[in-house]
Amino acid sequence: MRRTRTTTLTAGVLTAALAASLAAASPVAADPTGPPADDPALAGFHDQEPAWAPCSEEHLRGLECADVEVPLDYSDPGGERITVAISRAEATDPDRRRGILLTNPGGPGGHGRAMPLPLDLETGVGMLGDTRVSEVYDVIGMDPRGSGGSSPRLDCEAEPLPVHTRPTDAEFSQTTRAAISYQRACEQNQGHLLPHMTTANTARDMDVIRAALGEEKANYLGYSYGTYLGAVYGSLFPERLDRSVLDSSMHPELTYREAFLWQSRAYSENMERYTAWLAEHDDAFGFGATPDEVYATLDATSERLREEPYRGHPAVEYYDGTMFDYEVGEHSRYQANWNLFAAYHWFLVNDQPMPEEFVGLSLLVPGEYQGATPDLQNAVLCEQEWPRRLSLYRADTRRYREEHPYGTGAYRAVPQPCTFSTLEPAEPPVGLERDGYPEGLVIAGEFDAQTPHEGGAAMAERLDHAFVTVTGDGGHGFYTPFGLDCVAEAVDAYLVEGAAPEDATCQGLPPAEVGAEPLAEAEPEAEELLPLSEALRAGGPGL
Repeated sequence: MRRTRTTTLTAGVLTAALAASLAAASPVAADPTGPPADDPALAGFHDQEPAWAPCSEEHLRGLECADVEVPLDYSDPGGERITVAISRAEATDPDRRRGILLTNPGGPGGHGRAMPLPLDLETGVGMLGDTRVSEVYDVIGMDPRGSGGSSPRLDCEAEPLPVHTRPTDAEFSQTTRAAISYQRACEQNQGHLLPHMTTANTARDMDVIRAALGEEKANYLGYSYGTYLGAVYGSLFPERLDRSVLDSSMHPELTYREAFLWQSRAYSENMERYTAWLAEHDDAFGFGATPDEVYATLDATSERLREEPYRGHPAVEYYDGTMFDYEVGEHSRYQANWNLFAAYHWFLVNDQPMPEEFVGLSLLVPGEYQGATPDLQNAVLCEQEWPRRLSLYRADTRRYREEHPYGTGAYRAVPQPCTFSTLEPAEPPVGLERDGYPEGLVIAGEFDAQTPHEGGAAMAERLDHAFVTVTGDGGHGFYTPFGLDCVAEAVDAYLVEGAAPEDATCQGLPPAEVGAEPLAEAEPEAEELLPLSEALRAGGPGL
């Protein structure tokens, strides 16, 4: 079973989950603002002693929690203060302890305090407690400023944008109006906070955490958007960063919007592979004997579900075309389970009631814990300038709904709240460089649609890091408890044993085989579905 980052997705939070679908980067080099790490104005923050106590939240049971004070505005350290909520699981082998491991699950806006826990497959909570890094590091989780248990928590009191994978011109207008309303509400209700909710400030918070914990240097493990955050931290504080792993890395040069559109194209590439496989197995599933015929079947199903939602799904009351487009695109990433997914899609295509046993394959299964703050994500997205011409968005929307409708589809081609921001970014993006900290490790999956492989290769080249490619795999987040031994061995040799990071290629699982009675054979057993459904939800659109 591959190792994947954990996120849960429900029908009720589909909008929020899709809102977390991004890969971001710094398009231009720029000098950061704010005081240097050793500025006397920060001494009081660095010298604070976190008051550790058992975490009070049920989903964090077993960890210690504390709050760390940081400046809201690092260019004015004597001004307003906010708190960042952190957690800790101390190294299980104290004699081999080698410091702290700061972590981030992605997002932006993902809550990270659960990351030091062992992974609970039923709730989707936890991450690193079952990995070898927990032996030698105090693993530190963090809810980034503005999210989770940090205070104040960003809350725009605004309705999220509607989600359409194939927005019509009328839905384009609807979404545009919703984006304007959302951004106006955010600026009205949280305008004094928004300019300070940036990647650079989160990196500065991480350095305050390092100092407050009495550590000369920090180690780092970040996933997806967390790879960008880690690269920013190393660029701002090279003398404070030791070992670092950037798992499912973003591209170091794309703007947020460029990265969103790249995601849609990457989903289409996976769909080309999946439809070709389905065509090869037309005798089993009956979707079509050629990829074009398969596409026609899937497109017709999406259109039918748009007009008349499916009511035979065991997880949700009704299931529409956008849900279908999204799930088919997501499933196309995981070739080792295509037989299960094709059986799942068969019930939707043929408008037949779906057996309860298949619910674990759905990305819409309710989860006990939703670990993200979508309003923070939008605030971070606005740290970059967005195009203002609606004609550009309209043209891209029309093209992407036709050419790239699956996965996230054209959802991110429409205007976003940041398109209508009236607030200036607090500072330019940080130029990514490695000048003064050790060589690290970058990991990327060949068929990852959230942070495509080429972005990881570009990040490894930009920072001169070693690069691990997972071939034949569309997963997202590979260093977790249920994954490829090759990836675990590469990360553990570096982070735990101290070996120099090395380039490597890890082979993912081959495409699924189909037997003589595929629907019967594909029917999943309950014991199979816990890890499988976690892998799927983890690979969902959240970063």
